[in-house]
Amino acid sequence: MKHYDVVIVGAGPAGSTLARYLKEQYSVLLIDKRPLDKEPKKLVKNCGGLIAPDAQKALASFGLSIPKDILVDPQMFSVNTIDFDNNLQREYQRHYINVDRELYDRWLVSLCGDDIEYAFSTRFKSFSSQNGGYIVSLANADEKIEVSTDLIVGADGANSTVKRLLPSYSKESIKRYISIQEWFDNTTDLNEFVAIFDEEISDFYSWIIPKDGQVIFGSAIPEDKDATTYHNLQKEKLRTYGFDLTKANKKEGCFILRPYSSQEINLGEGNIAFVGEAAGFISPTSAEGISYAMLSGYALAKALLTDKSNFMSHYDRFSKKLQRNINFKMLKYPAMYNKWLRKIILGLGIGAFKKVK
Repeated sequence: MKHYDVVIVGAGPAGSTLARYLKEQYSVLLIDKRPLDKEPKKLVKNCGGLIAPDAQKALASFGLSIPKDILVDPQMFSVNTIDFDNNLQREYQRHYINVDRELYDRWLVSLCGDDIEYAFSTRFKSFSSQNGGYIVSLANADEKIEVSTDLIVGADGANSTVKRLLPSYSKESIKRYISIQEWFDNTTDLNEFVAIFDEEISDFYSWIIPKDGQVIFGSAIPEDKDATTYHNLQKEKLRTYGFDLTKANKKEGCFILRPYSSQEINLGEGNIAFVGEAAGFISPTSAEGISYAMLSGYALAKALLTDKSNFMSHYDRFSKKLQRNINFKMLKYPAMYNKWLRKIILGLGIGAFKKVK
């Protein structure tokens, strides 16, 4: 049985960033259920694929620039805000880098090089404790695999399998949403991000993103509501704004977490750690998670490189800025999600601009 210092479950921005920084000091196995070692296949991943300003800043801090073959049209410089609660609409300047999310993840993985080992098209199944470490059970189409490791990292998103298999696991207080996205032909040449607020649908928001000749319409619905019903209702209501969202090319879904304070962040326990959304690192106002994923992956790497025997306390220390950022985002919460305050801000047009006709 092969042994690794660290087994990372999930090769998204969190897992790949962690692996990239650990590779010179530790033996690492990076696992992902997607066939990231094969030709791109437009794999379904429920993400709008927008690199928001926070993620752009994170990339700059790592000295990275996005290769042009990962970019898709259009590049966007504005947000069209539609407020159904107050029957208001405003335009705001904001720059997003529009990327193919699958290619973006592949690029980050490629930065790890050949110094780590990969298990793609492979599912993490379970783990058991043994001699102060763990036996990890994996499976792919051809075989079942067991490896041993000192440490397991869950970088596997909001519905983390690693977290759910912890003996101490119980449903967390952090609020969960069901995110549904559908892809449609871009028949109106939409070239901006659209953010939709509608309390009848959700206490979060919905979005429309143009991408490479198509548009993505997505909704984040509280998990205690019938997500499909309310997602479809939002589509119908958007007809009044000229959006025809009737014939979808594909559909995808996932869970989204929404932390309301840093107290809801779960860094892990024992020698099992969490990064990215598995830990609860995601913006409570916009659901932007790429910056948190990369920066939490780096924070854990820094902790392990500092002192593996006491890494969790160092991880807590190195991720404090991210934890505080969650609290800071909540200061913006009333302006976005209190409909009466939003009515004042949008009504006055604070920070908004008008398009030249």
